[in-house]
Parts: sequence; structure tokens; C-alpha cells
Amino acid sequence: MLRQGLSALSSFASDLYSDQKQKAKAKAELAYIGETKTHKVDTQLYTYQPKHCEVINDTENYDIFQDQNIHWLNIDGVHDVDLVTTVCEKAKLDRLTVRQILDTTQRPKIEDMERYLSINLQSAIVKKGQLELEHISFILGENYVLSFQEEQGDYFDGIRGKLQEGLGLLRKRGADFLFYQMIDVILDNYFATIDHINDEIGTLEPLVLSNPDKSILIPIESKKRSVQLIRKSLMPLKEGIAALIRGKSTLIKKSSHTYYKDLSNSIAAAIEVTDSALKALEGLTNIYFASLSQKMNETMKVLTTVATIFIPLTFIAGIYGMNFANMPELQFKYGYHITWGVMILVAVGMAVYFKRKKWF
Repeated sequence: MLRQGLSALSSFASDLYSDQKQKAKAKAELAYIGETKTHKVDTQLYTYQPKHCEVINDTENYDIFQDQNIHWLNIDGVHDVDLVTTVCEKAKLDRLTVRQILDTTQRPKIEDMERYLSINLQSAIVKKGQLELEHISFILGENYVLSFQEEQGDYFDGIRGKLQEGLGLLRKRGADFLFYQMIDVILDNYFATIDHINDEIGTLEPLVLSNPDKSILIPIESKKRSVQLIRKSLMPLKEGIAALIRGKSTLIKKSSHTYYKDLSNSIAAAIEVTDSALKALEGLTNIYFASLSQKMNETMKVLTTVATIFIPLTFIAGIYGMNFANMPELQFKYGYHITWGVMILVAVGMAVYFKRKKWF
């Protein structure tokens, strides 16, 4: 009996060690992909019902997926692989979803995983004149929203205020409405970013028209790349929201369909604005090269006029520069002065003629 008990205990220990080893190996396969981050990871947990809202900062309780409350868990700092993995394990998320959260180079997309929706997108902001895109991941479940951000600080302070003060419909609606509000806030930031770029385009236009040079072309091309990046980020989001509306996901309640359709229309409007900005930048580029060409034509016109005027003068000087002993007028007292007078009259006459013809 003792031998059997020891054997059973040894087998249990071996299985436990093997299980722990497999889990450790599985975690090792998950890695953060993106710029190196060193800042402290912050978490905020909002738990609410129509009548109350509780806020817990730096929470370590991730068992939030089974009760009747609505939860929003926000994590600032996806570079903490252990924390992200722990939260995702509690939510029973697919390993592919976890990899997408940790990979900040992911293309924006929305995937319906039946039990939850996985959303990866990018938020745009202009810092020191340069466009920066931040990778943000959302998980929408039956009664919760998980948000994973690269950086500290976001655009959701308005949503936090509504939840804490009980303003609007946020507390009265489900997690799907909270997710709609968050996407809407990110989209508003896209509009603000595009408006900022349009203002910069407005300042570049008079410079292109008045004095086009290489220093103007550089910011034009920079703005063009920024607008293209914004459009590239918005297109997959538009496709994903449209797929959600068509797919009739059970996680998106019928009462929220109107809001998601409005969201789809807003994304389409944002794409139209980016297209307009891109056309304006293309127009500035065309004006820049047209102005350069016009400038070059003016320069060539002046040079051609000067060269044309000097052709007969060169002919006259060439004739009188020939070394012949018996050339007439060589001994003429005023020959030199007369020659200069003829050359000046020819030059002035040609200049007046060109001016009347509007050749310069």
C-alpha cells in the first residue's frame, strides 16, 4: 500500500511539474512586439450598474467575468507580458488573440470569436508636428470591455466622467454601448488630427504659390505620408464595423445597431476628409512643380533673349575683328565709335521689338 501511495504521489508530482513546464513554455512563446517601454503599468477597473459605479486603480482582481455588473478594465502598458497574459487567461481568450494584443505592429481589424469580439486598431495624434499612431486593443464580452494601450494617458476621460457621474446612457446600457462610445472617442480624435493637418495645408498653400523651393516640398510630402497612414488605419476599421453590423453578433444588442451604423457613417466621413486632404496635398505638389517649371521658363526666356540680342553684335564684332590688310574703313577716324553706335542701336532695337511682341 505504501509503495502504491508513493507511486501515486510521484505520478501526481510529475504531472504537476509537466503541467507547470508546459504553462511556462506557453508563456515564453508570447512576447511583446513594439518599441521598448519602461514606464510603470497602470490598471483601472470600472464596475458599474445603473445606480452605482466603483473605480479601483492598480487592481489585482481579474475575476470580473461572471457576475451581473458591467466591467471596464483598462491596462496602460502592453509591454508587461505577464500581466496581459494573466488577464487574458482569466477571460479565457484564445492564444492568437493574446498574440495580437502584444503585437503593436498588427494591422487594424475586428474579429468575432463568438464568446467575445477582438478589436485591434490605431489611434492618431500629432506630437511636435509629427503624426504618431498608438496601437490599442479591445476585447468586448457579454458584460465587460478590456482595453490594452501602449502609452499612459488616453482620450477616455470623458467616458470616465460619465461613468462616475452617471451622465448619459452609459450606465443604463450594456458593454456594447461602452465599446461604441470608446470607438467614437477615438474617431473624434482622428477628425481632430485631420483638421490639424488641414490647417497646416492652409499655411503651406500661399508659400507654394509665392516662393516654391525645396524646403516647402519636404513638409508637403511629410503631410502626405501622414494622411496616407490615417487612411490606412481607418479603412480596416470601416470594414470591421460594417462586418459587425452585417454579422448580427450576439454581443452587439439590437438596441445598439443604430449607434454602430452611425459609427460606420462617421468612419466613412473621416475617410472622405482624408481623401480631400490627400487631393489638396497632391494639388500643392502639382502647383509646386508647375511653379518651378514656370520659373525655369522665365529664366530660359531671359537667357534666350540676351543670347539672341548678342548674336548680331557678335557678328559685327567678328567682321571687324578679321585680320585683313585691305578691309575698308580700317583707317577711318570714327570707325570704332560708329561701330559701337551701330551695335547699341541694334541691341536696343531688338529689345524694343521683343518687348512689343511680349516675348519677355
